[in-house]
Amino acid sequence: MDKEHVYGYRAVAFLDVLGFSDKLDEFEAEVSDRFVSKKASEFIGVFKSAIESLDPKRYACYLFSDNICITTISDDIADLRDLLIVVCELFYRFAKKGYFLRGGIDYGLFINEEFIAIGVPLKNAYKMENQAIYPRVVMSERFIEEFQGYNEGGEIVFDEFYDKYFILNSYEVNYLNVFLYVFQTNNRKDKEGFFIDYNTSISNCIKKSKIESVFIKYKWLADQFNIFIDLYVDSLVFLDNDFDPESEHGFLDFVIKKRINYHV
Repeated sequence: MDKEHVYGYRAVAFLDVLGFSDKLDEFEAEVSDRFVSKKASEFIGVFKSAIESLDPKRYACYLFSDNICITTISDDIADLRDLLIVVCELFYRFAKKGYFLRGGIDYGLFINEEFIAIGVPLKNAYKMENQAIYPRVVMSERFIEEFQGYNEGGEIVFDEFYDKYFILNSYEVNYLNVFLYVFQTNNRKDKEGFFIDYNTSISNCIKKSKIESVFIKYKWLADQFNIFIDLYVDSLVFLDNDFDPESEHGFLDFVIKKRINYHV
């Protein structure tokens, strides 16, 4: 009798690198006499360092070309919530090197074993990734429902009050607020580095954009970053237990100055 492969409820994230086909041409163009591309080696290094940070007891990961598939190993709500932080971290790690991700996250019945990833959530996540257009990670309603419950009045509420900050909306599209990763930084220096890194990487992509369709994508991301900065300074920063309003005015002024100014 063939071995039975058991389904379980899992969250599945499918990510790829925006504009990677052009990067492949860049990699090949600089191949040395030793058949080495510095840019390709750097890109692979980012991949490896990002994946090595994942806890193998909680997440399975599959890599092919510029694609990353990450699945939870259980349906524990804590693992689903931390998956969002994992994706935010990956987005930031790649952004620091000038690469930006897009993708999708879905939830449902899934088989994930070593070398095997089968299920509708992967198909849905892949489809959402293809429709993402901008550098963003789209989330399905099915996935978001796992973070929601109902109050006594029958209204939908989030299980944890901060869950709502992970989810941004544009008409029918729900997508991840990747900039919330700033709350995972440990001190003021790291926080300042976070805003510097994003400002630099997004600004560089805008400056390098040669065609309108590419410019529009990074302009959109710049707008998202600026909106986050305004929200962070006005309210989100006060959710940080380590933030002291009386002594951190200089920090808030610094963050405001990291808003991205662009023009065609």
